[in-house]
Amino acid sequence: MSKFKRMITFLLVALFLVSTVPVALAAKVTLKVDGAAIATDVAPTIVGDDALVSLKTLQDGLGVDTTYSASKKMITVKSAAHTFNFAIGNPNYNYDGPIKTAAVTPKLVNKKPVVSLKAVVEGLGGTVSISGSSIEVKYFSLMKGTVKITGSTTLQPIAQEAANKLNKMNTGLTISVAGGGSGAGVNDTIGGKNNLGMSSRALTSEEKAKITPIAVADDGIAVIVHPSNPVKNLTKEQAAKIFLGEITNWSEVGGKNAPILVQVRETGSGTRSTLEEMLLEKKSVIASATPSASSALIKQAVARDKNAIGFDSIGFVDKTVKVVSLDNIAPTVETVKGGSYLMGRALYLLTKGTPKGASATFIDYLKTADCQNTIVVKEGYIKLR
Repeated sequence: MSKFKRMITFLLVALFLVSTVPVALAAKVTLKVDGAAIATDVAPTIVGDDALVSLKTLQDGLGVDTTYSASKKMITVKSAAHTFNFAIGNPNYNYDGPIKTAAVTPKLVNKKPVVSLKAVVEGLGGTVSISGSSIEVKYFSLMKGTVKITGSTTLQPIAQEAANKLNKMNTGLTISVAGGGSGAGVNDTIGGKNNLGMSSRALTSEEKAKITPIAVADDGIAVIVHPSNPVKNLTKEQAAKIFLGEITNWSEVGGKNAPILVQVRETGSGTRSTLEEMLLEKKSVIASATPSASSALIKQAVARDKNAIGFDSIGFVDKTVKVVSLDNIAPTVETVKGGSYLMGRALYLLTKGTPKGASATFIDYLKTADCQNTIVVKEGYIKLR
């Protein structure tokens, strides 16, 4: 075989081998928001200095609410302060009214809508930087100013932990959190005495006309007794009669022959209002009941007295007290979310008008996967998503 033919044969064999070797997979795209890695249901697609990301990615990473209408091919992204409206196949989008143009066009990937990350992040006041296959978003680390939060002692642990994290993350930011009860949170917000209020009860129609509630977590109200109390379950009727003062001895509900000492939250407490609404059918607890000014204090009062009964957020329940089931259903994540437990509720941040600046960003943070998983669940509450 001539030298020329051998060279041609070698080249053909080499070409064949190259064509049959699998092409190396592209590097996996990673996305972080202020250093926290975001799990993605649809892999982000980098396009220049922008990226297409799924709605769940936006929810988890930025705390925004999203909806998609398949019939209209319309996408809505809503943060505490801003609203974006996108359309599949159209780079133009509505941002709080004015029309803007994204660098990348929304589309469907595996039947799931993806939109411009940069359009949303920069619209919120954040930044996006892309290096190779890494996407870095800064939003919660760019907060500045002062945020005063008052109200529900039930929601206070969540808000305080979030404030501690964000205060540490930022310079020039001060977030303060104080209790006082849901009533104080509602009144302070209406009166402009805070930036954000906290409530563990639903607002009345009159209150909703003045301020806006934003759900940030879910919760259940547990009926609690001393750990030594043999009573494990009460019917709804029995529990109601105890708190109304119609059943006064534990022997009437299968317990020992001992008087029942009723512990309650103070007037204005969201936890008390919810119990009266859901368990007592809008009647008031017995007037002789001993009031406690916070979720922590009522738990301590029940833990001190073997004949006591009270009620508290499941986020405060620990081994110092015992939870009593209602109609054989205990307050758990599953029973509260599924609706089978009688006293499930949402926990709200309150705002007067559209929140701005650090107040709006704080609301968004509470709804992120990072806060819901590392703070809400850790504190014993139930995450939104």
